[in-house]
Amino acid sequence: MNKKNYMEQNNEKIQMRGEMLSRRHFVELLFTTGVVTASGLLLTGCATNGASQSSNNAGSKSGVIIDANNREVKIPDQLNRIVITCNGGTTHEVAIFGGADKIVAQPSMKTFPQLMKMYPQFNSVTNAGSFDDINIETIVSLEPDIALVGVSSSKGNAQIEDVGIPTYVMLIGWAAIDNLKQEFLNIGTLLDNKTKAQELVDYWNNKLALVETIAAKIPSNERKSVYYLSKPDITKANSGDWGQAWIQEIGANFTIPTTELNGDVTVEKAMSWDPDVIIVQGGNDINQLLDNKQLQDMKAIKNKQVYSCPIGGFWWDRPSPEAILGFQWLAKVVYPDYTGSIDLKVEAKEFFKKFYCYDLSDAEYASFF
Repeated sequence: MNKKNYMEQNNEKIQMRGEMLSRRHFVELLFTTGVVTASGLLLTGCATNGASQSSNNAGSKSGVIIDANNREVKIPDQLNRIVITCNGGTTHEVAIFGGADKIVAQPSMKTFPQLMKMYPQFNSVTNAGSFDDINIETIVSLEPDIALVGVSSSKGNAQIEDVGIPTYVMLIGWAAIDNLKQEFLNIGTLLDNKTKAQELVDYWNNKLALVETIAAKIPSNERKSVYYLSKPDITKANSGDWGQAWIQEIGANFTIPTTELNGDVTVEKAMSWDPDVIIVQGGNDINQLLDNKQLQDMKAIKNKQVYSCPIGGFWWDRPSPEAILGFQWLAKVVYPDYTGSIDLKVEAKEFFKKFYCYDLSDAEYASFF
């Protein structure tokens, strides 16, 4: 379906020809006639389904925000239907800022059972594909007000824009700490929930300051080297910018020399670096590393300082609102003698209550590791 056809169909619904009403105009009609009021539907803070709601989800919006491609994106006047075609914590941002019920399409979130438990409505959300592999006909049929797309999928993004659907490009895995916080503010603005967005940024600033204070106390001769792996394979070096920032923020040294940031490395090269600690991306079994006879002389293997990063509502080692818990977890893993003031269970429960509006149980917390 081309842009002309899409716009013609939308114009028909805008004009409400005959008895046909689009879903969004039906909601508007309820508000206009007084059958439903904003105070009757929405609450500031936590809603009963665990989603944090914005102060005026159906209200008129105006203004411009800047996306990951440095484009000015006009905020739609009515924002009730959102399509997501990327991962990387986008769903989590939308949910935290009150937009969980606005998502009409997104890639499957079943990799994150805790997220699905907190937002059971995601079980019935359409999967219209992801990144460059999307079903444009399905996306058009859902009548989105905006699509949140990834910075790495220019082909898929162009398909969406060609049919007249506005897009906002998300940072996904290409975020740095500061521009991720700015994205929080932008998506909070998009969803008319600046207050919650600022609360999230303030929380990040406070916890990062705590980690930095601890890091500043670690003597140079006690600073450890951390080797970050994409898989439980010693050759799968993760050399991404986020991983470097994550490790360096807690006062550790990123094992891979900057001149060798080239992904896969040889076993011999990895062994020559002889890291103090090995971190594997979340969801991976570390036993094949610990049991690898070829690696037994490596310091981290010998001392059993090998860890798989936790997965809560999202991976804690990748850019997302929840990644701030990953900084605190990494600090405790690498520097247990300096991080006694961080109670990670308390921090996780506080985060989930404050931002997901969910009371995390001890059993759920334990399942992250």
